[in-house]
Amino acid sequence: MMFQTIEEIMWLLILYLIFLVIMAIFLSIALGFISKSKHTNFGNVFLTAFLITVVYALIFWFLSGWLAWIIALILVWLIISVSHNIGLLAAIVVTILAFLIYVLVAILLGMILSITLIVLPF
Repeated sequence: MMFQTIEEIMWLLILYLIFLVIMAIFLSIALGFISKSKHTNFGNVFLTAFLITVVYALIFWFLSGWLAWIIALILVWLIISVSHNIGLLAAIVVTILAFLIYVLVAILLGMILSITLIVLPF
């Protein structure tokens, strides 16, 4: 993907920042359900979200398919586990909770606004 103008690059960075904020919000909510998690203020969770996106980008730059997804998820769980002092199983639960909260919010907002924010495969 080549950018033709500085405006295209700026729009990409703005959308990336919005994505990071949304991701950090859902991750922060999910971490709130884990009682022993530490460093749950928004700045630390935002940094975790940033590290997760960098890991995904690097892995999918070099790999593709199921192997990339498996490696990415394991590294994401390790990042969450280390960043917030929770176990690996708790990091998996946080990831699942964050995804489920996102789906619930997307469906509810879609119903309220009469638009499609998420397409479910079922």
